[in-house]
Amino acid sequence: MKLKFCIIKNIKFILTAALLLGLTKSALSEVYLDKPLNLNKPLNVNLSNDNKVVALNEVPSAFISLGAYLPTHAIVVEKNLHKLSVFKILANGSYVIVKSYLAITGKEQGDKKFRGDNRTPEGIYFIVGQKEGSHLVQKWGNQAKKYGPRAFVLDYPNIFDKRQRKTGSGIWIHGVDSDDRMQRPFDTEGCVALKNEDVLDITQYVSEYQTPVVIVDEMQVVSHDSLLKERSKVNDMIQSWRKSWEDSEFEKYLSYYSENFQSLGKNKEGWYELKQKLSKLRKGEIKVEISQPKILSFRNQLLVEFLQKYSSPDKEDFGRKYLYLRKEGNEYKIIAEKWYATPKGKSELAVINDTSKKRND
Repeated sequence: MKLKFCIIKNIKFILTAALLLGLTKSALSEVYLDKPLNLNKPLNVNLSNDNKVVALNEVPSAFISLGAYLPTHAIVVEKNLHKLSVFKILANGSYVIVKSYLAITGKEQGDKKFRGDNRTPEGIYFIVGQKEGSHLVQKWGNQAKKYGPRAFVLDYPNIFDKRQRKTGSGIWIHGVDSDDRMQRPFDTEGCVALKNEDVLDITQYVSEYQTPVVIVDEMQVVSHDSLLKERSKVNDMIQSWRKSWEDSEFEKYLSYYSENFQSLGKNKEGWYELKQKLSKLRKGEIKVEISQPKILSFRNQLLVEFLQKYSSPDKEDFGRKYLYLRKEGNEYKIIAEKWYATPKGKSELAVINDTSKKRND
């Protein structure tokens, strides 16, 4: 049974790889099979007269919103399809696939649970760093050649992972020591590996701490109308959370937080006391402005990211805020927050101050 599964799995890999290289299904059937396999339902796309992809009728369910400003790229890794795809959202709100690349993942199947299990994690991550292959070889010797010319660092384990007591680290998107390795669909220690030319090519779509990477077995898709409804619902919730904070309506503000909330070493009760103390100190004169958020979904999780400008009589700060939410019953509740100071450049301030500005293509 195990041998049969491996044969089917590798045939599927060959088919996927060949499709990414541009072979037709009929050509594939002549080479490998008596008749083509209907492996997976592809994303449904609209094609212009010159056969260029212009918009997706069905969009990844993970991308509830990619925000309103640059960067507008997001990455999906589909482990079962051995594929990494770069998506982009256009000014009119429609999605396109910019490029897809052949990708290999962990030697063992399933979601990563602990250090050394050789599994590729599944969830919502951000690229938080970049490492050059030459520097890695200088640091670690020839064994680092397996990472190829470049590696992008993912923020595994994220807060969701830590709450599930998952362990491990060093999950990257990287190149390979030889492109021949790409013939083995499951061959990493948990990372995502691309051909060397491909890992260099995706650099143009990556912005640290801003480019989301959603890793799944296979991406689920929804209609654009369905996604817009969910986006509106989550946006309304985030705006209500912001307003209750700004107006010091603490009972309402606290209702958005899980009983299991933890942040800055504080639980929900400690968080409430801190916010109430600060409000009294600042006499309720608080203003909180946020950009249109990125909203990413994975199973029962939501990750919401936006730029935030906070003002009060004695304090002003500007930074990037991350809200981690988990579904409890029929509602999402905040289980953790993170905030990073961000330089207030003209483009960053415009995100908040000019709400009428169109998305930059």
